[in-house]
Amino acid sequence: MTDTVLDTTQYDVLNTIALKKMASAQGIVDATGVAQGDVMSALSALQSLGLVATIGDQSLPMDDAVPALVATSNERYAALRIDPAVREMADKFEVVNGQFLTVISSWQQIDVGGRKITNDHTDSEYDDKILSRLDKLVARLIQLIDVLSERDIRFDRYAVRFARANDQVVAGNLAYVSSPTIESVHNIWFEFHEDLLRTLGRERNE
Repeated sequence: MTDTVLDTTQYDVLNTIALKKMASAQGIVDATGVAQGDVMSALSALQSLGLVATIGDQSLPMDDAVPALVATSNERYAALRIDPAVREMADKFEVVNGQFLTVISSWQQIDVGGRKITNDHTDSEYDDKILSRLDKLVARLIQLIDVLSERDIRFDRYAVRFARANDQVVAGNLAYVSSPTIESVHNIWFEFHEDLLRTLGRERNE
């Protein structure tokens, strides 16, 4: 099954499930922008191929899911992988990603007398500085994503998702910075990073 090559919608749906580890049909629609009917058709095909299993309203990737994604991305993104602008974008992303990890660490923990303790978010001045840095990094990432979106429009969906998460943060819902259980900035960033690595056939640096 490792040589399975998926069509565009099947890839986008399975990729989302693999990135999220578990996803509902509505969650896939929200993440990809693919129409509900097309998502359901793709899920049915992926189940027939043995690439996903559905329990209740949640779909999970099976053992052959990632190999199928790799085989498809090797074909789908062969030209993109040697595109100089994309390669430059990926190198710039690694720098921005390092800065992002530092910001998230600063958001989650604060330094008190040389010791790291959990940030209880009672210091609004401190949090505001972190959020300002985060906002700038997300804006920078969206600029980098534009390079990919010009070559495959599906990447533009990440900009939509970041905007939704950022709107929640601005509204005071601070869980949308880094909560692992919702569409937080951190979760979306993590998914984009994994997606980028698979797209370009690269390994994670950190």
